[in-house]
Amino acid sequence: MNKIKVIAVVGPTASGKTDVGVRLAQALEGEVICVDSRTVYKGMDIGTAKVTGERFSRIAVGNGELLMNDLFEARPVMVEEVPHWGIDLVQPDEAFTAADFVEYAKKKISDISRRGKLPILVGGTGLYFRALLDGLTLTDVEADPALRTELEAKSTEDLLELLGEHDPEAASTIDEKNRRRIVRALEIVMTTGATLKSQQKTVEAPYEVLYLGMEVEREVLFERINARVDVMIGSGLIDEARGLLDKYGAESQAMSGIGYRQLARFFAGTLPLREAIERIKIDSRHYAKRQLTWFKADRRIVWVKNVVQALTEAKKWLG
Repeated sequence: MNKIKVIAVVGPTASGKTDVGVRLAQALEGEVICVDSRTVYKGMDIGTAKVTGERFSRIAVGNGELLMNDLFEARPVMVEEVPHWGIDLVQPDEAFTAADFVEYAKKKISDISRRGKLPILVGGTGLYFRALLDGLTLTDVEADPALRTELEAKSTEDLLELLGEHDPEAASTIDEKNRRRIVRALEIVMTTGATLKSQQKTVEAPYEVLYLGMEVEREVLFERINARVDVMIGSGLIDEARGLLDKYGAESQAMSGIGYRQLARFFAGTLPLREAIERIKIDSRHYAKRQLTWFKADRRIVWVKNVVQALTEAKKWLG
């Protein structure tokens, strides 16, 4: 079976992935699929550093033109004439899992390839990449309402300690601020009696992949992250977060993300604004460290420092 060629541009937040994705797409006749667990949410724009552009209703196919709605459920965001998919898929109070992303992305890759374009995956959500490109799946464990109620009554610190007892590896890599993910991890390991890793399975995916990782010196990366947060605040992140909080509540998926949860504490009067902003920077840097740890462990990734290097590797790979 001929596998679809796909380029994956990975790396931590603020590493320059978005720009490289656009340049590769322009040079190689590609279209971008965003691989990000936050930009799928509508209305979460500033805090997720979501790409901005026009919404296009038509797309060229060969010598003709087809209505976008004939091919896709939603329209892409056009960034410098490059279609970007995977943005604004669900409302901030809706659940969206890795399995949901895989289902969506497979259709988009197939459509992009069928139209003679190169699918370019760009993002920093490692689990989404693994699930899509390596066929990673977890045992389908149904929710246990009684156990979940018991777990929800515990503090986040107690949940992490409990996860550490049952699955130390999962506890060391999980997002410590994401209660939903911690509770779900505990639900799986306590129901099955097995670690998350032991339940992960991989199947062969129908893609031939070039992995390009954005390599940035850590000090430079952290400076970029700090500057990006300042720009977000200046661009209206506080008002965006307040609007989401008012509409969806403090326990919604929208308010669990970095930037939103810290500001939720400010709105609740438990954290001064200056400290909330500093906390956003600190948590963003910690998240970047976790992303680096995830991606550095993958030996398939070719690390590049700029667009020129990325394009050189891509052209060499494409032959």
